[in-house]
Amino acid sequence: MDILKQLNAVICYVEKNLDGEISPDMISRAACTNYDSFCRFFSYITGMTLTEYIRKRRLTKAAYDLRQGGEKIIDIAVKYGYSGADAFLRAFVRQHGIPPTVAAKDISAPLKIYPPVSFHVIFKGAKEMNMRIVETKEIEVYGISREFGGAASERFEREGKMWSDQFDDVPSQLCDDPVGVWYGIWDHGRYMIARDRADVTVLSPERYVIPAGKYAAFTTKKGGFAGNELPALRDLIFNSWMPDSGYVQNGDMEIEVYHLFGIDKVRKEERYYEIWVPIKEK
Repeated sequence: MDILKQLNAVICYVEKNLDGEISPDMISRAACTNYDSFCRFFSYITGMTLTEYIRKRRLTKAAYDLRQGGEKIIDIAVKYGYSGADAFLRAFVRQHGIPPTVAAKDISAPLKIYPPVSFHVIFKGAKEMNMRIVETKEIEVYGISREFGGAASERFEREGKMWSDQFDDVPSQLCDDPVGVWYGIWDHGRYMIARDRADVTVLSPERYVIPAGKYAAFTTKKGGFAGNELPALRDLIFNSWMPDSGYVQNGDMEIEVYHLFGIDKVRKEERYYEIWVPIKEK
């Protein structure tokens, strides 16, 4: 479809010029329409203005540069179009919630990043992702696992049956109290539901050690259903964030972290989930 090629040509142009000048005329040429028309269409499709998208992408790239080190904050500010350190500081804090100095020094500090948008029959990216880099020691957990075959696309359907009280109901086999932190661990086609040893009452659980190392940790918003939130988050991680991040997955393991606070309505609204992906630099 020509219109998809034109839309993606605009995004390609924007991405190549995040650290320089972005010309409305060049956007019009790539889109084969006038600038105002493209901006209205972009806003309608993505829910944000083109100016807002460019700002979020620049501040995302600025955060990556700070994490890599080697550049002064003022140089990064100028690189992404800010006239001075104060303007950059305000914009950075508004998006990420922390100042650039903290982002540069503490790799575990959370960031709000926006992967580049791409247009298909549906569009991907341009959504806020709550992400932080975690460097952890080994974490020892205990649980029950199952070997799964079949297509990767069926992954969440298969693991959902282990969580469901209509099928395996593994959580009730591990302990009586659902409140607290739970782990869902995928490792080479095997999925384990696990908890800390102190939370497990089953007599002979399986032991698993989450390896020490560097992980990219992504957090969902509160109150959602894991069967909806986790597949959507994973799709964003691997199709939008990973290609843009400068990292690759380190090994064939992923960790889901479930923060559960009870089964009544109020406590359900506080639940949230994380996906941890072991990473290494490209």
